[in-house]
Amino acid sequence: MAKQLNISDEHLLNYLDGTLNPQERNTIEQLLKADQQVALRLDALRSIHDYLLTSRADEPSKNFTQRVMERLQYPATSGYSPLNGILLLTGVLVAVGIAAVLLASGVFDTTTTLDLNQLVVPNKYLDENLPSIAVNGKLIVNLIILVNIALAFIVLDRAVLKPWFERRRELNLL
Repeated sequence: MAKQLNISDEHLLNYLDGTLNPQERNTIEQLLKADQQVALRLDALRSIHDYLLTSRADEPSKNFTQRVMERLQYPATSGYSPLNGILLLTGVLVAVGIAAVLLASGVFDTTTTLDLNQLVVPNKYLDENLPSIAVNGKLIVNLIILVNIALAFIVLDRAVLKPWFERRRELNLL
């Protein structure tokens, strides 16, 4: 029995395309004569190869892009409904108001010192004392209030003002 050679579909496709060198081509032709399975596989690949060479790709209709864009409702909406935006905006403003009242009443006026040496941390690698950090509560709360106000402006723009102005523009265009 002749020795079994493994041949890949890629080699057979290259044989069909005529891109093999003469030595590889002769080797495949000898294998085709000797092995019926390889010959059957080549016939299957030849039918696929011939079909792909003779078939044309379908062309989309001329208004294909327009129909797709209409279905996408381009430009896309922001994803916020005006009611959810107003509720989120109200929540942000309430949080800012509570923080401002607490700040004005002096709850955060004290400066606290955080001593890192009191933390239970294995001190294998450091022989020196860790520093103490002064924490100013008033500064932290002011930063939180500023971040919340920035968030409120973003929500106001995206969820309330943008849909409102888009509706007005659409009404003016009609």
